Amino acid sequence: MAQPGTGDEPPLAATWPAQAPAPVQPPPPPAFAPPPPPVFAPPGAPGTSPSHSGPRPLPPPTAETLAIPLGPRRLVGTSLDLLTRSDAGLRSASFYIGFLMLLMVGPAVALFGLAMTTGAADVLVAGAGPREYVPPEQLAWFWWLLLALLPASLGFVAASVEARTLAAAIIGGRAEGRPLRLRESIAVTRSRFWSVLGVQLMVGLLSGGIELAIDLLLVGATGRVDALSYGVSVVVGLVVGTPFVYSTAGIVLGEASAVEAMRRSIRLARARKRLAVTVTLFSVLAGLVVSFGLGIAADTVARVLSGSGLVDAFPPGLVVPLAAALVFAYGTLVLLTEAIAAAPAVHAFVALTHYTGGLEQGRREPLAVQHVWDPWFTPGFAIAAAAGVLALVVGVLAMPWAAPA
Repeated sequence: MAQPGTGDEPPLAATWPAQAPAPVQPPPPPAFAPPPPPVFAPPGAPGTSPSHSGPRPLPPPTAETLAIPLGPRRLVGTSLDLLTRSDAGLRSASFYIGFLMLLMVGPAVALFGLAMTTGAADVLVAGAGPREYVPPEQLAWFWWLLLALLPASLGFVAASVEARTLAAAIIGGRAEGRPLRLRESIAVTRSRFWSVLGVQLMVGLLSGGIELAIDLLLVGATGRVDALSYGVSVVVGLVVGTPFVYSTAGIVLGEASAVEAMRRSIRLARARKRLAVTVTLFSVLAGLVVSFGLGIAADTVARVLSGSGLVDAFPPGLVVPLAAALVFAYGTLVLLTEAIAAAPAVHAFVALTHYTGGLEQGRREPLAVQHVWDPWFTPGFAIAAAAGVLALVVGVLAMPWAAPA
């Protein structure tokens, strides 16, 4: 008899539709399988041609899918080995997310940097007193900054969700041994965007509310929570995130809605509790380590710039290219962070269900490239990026361009 956690357990065939590489109709679908039930047939079998009417049959599970181990240690090692390969497929995807961040968030960051280096932001501090009068023309750039922050905020959320979904699609394709091209991955991502966003909002509100309640209790008991904030984040993320750790994979690979993916994730987590806890802990720690490292790097750079006097003497002409480089680099890091956090969960989902049918939509219907901006832009992205660039240009023209002190 196989012992739990050894990697010898059979996959959970009763959670997502089971796949058997046989040219026959599968048994009746389980109670919570996504309709319609898939038909698995080897390539070239009758009814597999594109002209065949009716639901397209899914390919049988690959040898790579069947070989994914279920033991927590071996599974995490296998998923990380895939990320370290030169053909992991993450480079072009990271450039794509960096490009989105650059166009959406870059204008607001550049405008704020120019306000700091030219002295235009000093009027906000000088005019903080109740009797101080600030001429309206000196604050015109500030209103354009607020306008640039609107598409920047929306674009940051959209790019973050797209990075998480894109990472799951890319890793899922690699895990089954049939890598997706970037256009195919983006097609899957955009068709699942709102479902993944809904899961993130529901889980984020739940974990954020619990963490806030715990912080308030700690403040009342000890007076401060700075030293315990990371510990609280890890514990809350582990407790709240474990039941829903397979939700994103269930949406991207399993073709489920947001609520249904969360329900099925709970069932998978209950069936393999140790595996779910390990995968969740790895994801939570990966995100915290990257956030902690970014915080230390930002604090170090700020101290160096402030101590050397470069903040007041920094050439304004270098602000825009520097801001663009930093925002683009941050966007690429967002994708890589999401890939590190998602890799064990995606591999565990594939190992437990052997189901990756959600990726077939991208292979059948990749994004068409008809214009120079395809497949990078949607109309919403284009409008938001244009608004941010316009706010940057007009805000620069409206600045008083005071000489640095």
